[in-house]
Amino acid sequence: MTIQLKLYQKPLFWISMLIAQVIGIFLFKDLADISQWVVQSERETTMWVWYNRWPLTLVSLLCIGLCLFLKIKDKHLVGNGAFYSLLLLFSFTFFSGMINPHLMMRDRMDNGLFVSIEEGKKYLKPYESVIVLEINGKARAHSDKQLLRPHVAGNGKFAGEDVVMTYCGLTNLGMAFTPEIDGKKLDLAPMTQLENNLVMWDKNSDEPIQQIWGQKEKDVIKNSGHSMKEWPTFRMPFEQFANAYPEGEVYINDYLVKDMRPTFWENPFFAIYDPIMEVIFKLAVAHQETNDEPTFPTIEYSDTRLPSKEKVWGFNVGDEYVAYSEEFVREQGQPINLSLGGKDVVIHYDNNFKSLGIYYNTTGKPIEEIDFYGETEFGKLERVESVKAGAYWIIWVNFYPETLVNPV
Repeated sequence: MTIQLKLYQKPLFWISMLIAQVIGIFLFKDLADISQWVVQSERETTMWVWYNRWPLTLVSLLCIGLCLFLKIKDKHLVGNGAFYSLLLLFSFTFFSGMINPHLMMRDRMDNGLFVSIEEGKKYLKPYESVIVLEINGKARAHSDKQLLRPHVAGNGKFAGEDVVMTYCGLTNLGMAFTPEIDGKKLDLAPMTQLENNLVMWDKNSDEPIQQIWGQKEKDVIKNSGHSMKEWPTFRMPFEQFANAYPEGEVYINDYLVKDMRPTFWENPFFAIYDPIMEVIFKLAVAHQETNDEPTFPTIEYSDTRLPSKEKVWGFNVGDEYVAYSEEFVREQGQPINLSLGGKDVVIHYDNNFKSLGIYYNTTGKPIEEIDFYGETEFGKLERVESVKAGAYWIIWVNFYPETLVNPV
């Protein structure tokens, strides 16, 4: 009987190890985010792995546990070099897929740090582009650098509204949402990226949510239309934000800036880990900005109406989509009046505040003069909430290929 058991130990070991390694590779490939630098996965596969990640995790850990048990029982079952190499490989793929994304992209949905403009000047450069959220006369500035790793930043209600800022460095896109769908509260955190755009997940329902859609993945597939409420956002340099909104708030990432992140003696793991992650993220977004091809080769540059990394202000009214480049709007020298989706819209670049604004025109008359705040001779206009300010063209058009470019 003992001899028979020994005959089965080696095949049982290798079958269990193979199962664990295959699952680890799937977790790495589909959930690790950075893995897509080298390997790509179909959206459907990624979603299948996400929805089944816990059963996959259980099976893989049981298989590795069995391998450990068999190795301890018979130390000559497999060579130490091969065994520890395979154990290290599984540890890497499992950690990268199941653990690391939640460490490197620690969200700040409810505990984001917002400081005054004066304090913000310690961390932001005057010319640094910020994504602005203005509600009821109150404004917040979010720089790309500060948003890069948390991806989700808020601290409860702002100006009486439940709102959170989401950010994708690969798309160069900040979008503000009320984290709620069909009356159900969402608890948002980063998950991965697909097609060079952030995918979040709702901790309450476990559902993935593509940032640029603002919808749960299952609803997008079914085209149900259920989505989060989007708030208008726009871009401007930090110095101009300070002039426009002297009482404004500035978002600061507490695990990025040196005088806030933990020291080695307070938390040796994060003291070493976070600077490494910062370098990796900076390299990724720098490559995205300076190369024609996308950093993650999951989309193709097939629409050459604009350079692939041209920053566009894309938006829609109903089912009609348009995209404007800042250079084109500035060249017009006057507001662009446009009819889109049955509504009138005004596009204008303000030279004083160095900001491109897009507003609903409810006056029934063409707008010839408008200021940064939306004031016209006919009254104040409200900003269009669907504007994606400064998104890379290659990504915008990948999601919305039907878009028009710089219409007048």
